[in-house]
Amino acid sequence: MKSYVSPKVKITKSKNGKGLFAFEKIKSGEIVVDFSTGPGKYLKTKDADKFYEKGEDYMIQVDDGLFFAATNKKELEDADFINHSCDPNCGIKDKLKIVAMRDIKPGEEITFDYAMCESSEYKMKCNCGSPNCRREISGNDWKLKKLQKKYTIFFSDYLKRKIMG
Repeated sequence: MKSYVSPKVKITKSKNGKGLFAFEKIKSGEIVVDFSTGPGKYLKTKDADKFYEKGEDYMIQVDDGLFFAATNKKELEDADFINHSCDPNCGIKDKLKIVAMRDIKPGEEITFDYAMCESSEYKMKCNCGSPNCRREISGNDWKLKKLQKKYTIFFSDYLKRKIMG
């Protein structure tokens, strides 16, 4: 079974390799991807780190120390090629759904900010090219007040609980 991917998007070449792009208008609030319907496994941090070290970082953090991942290249699907942006057009609903934060025009790349779901210890250089680019993203970015205000309801459920204390 595959993850739900909106019929309004398709995978194509992006400035960061491959990405998902809208080829029809997507309305605010529409589900773009639902990972919960597809293949993948829940992994503890130790096992997720092994995949990351092999360059297989097709995962989304769903709780402290827990990730949902495509665990081999055969399981990769279009849904796994959503890239990060510091100025995203999508956010997280629940823990495994990617939803449009605003209307998305045909030709736009589908992106979300990894701060919406990541709290693990990592840092990486950002190549999003947004005027709002943080230049480096990390597992602590969800703590930034400006991002909490900007994304409000678009954080993974476990981060919403942390933010609301």
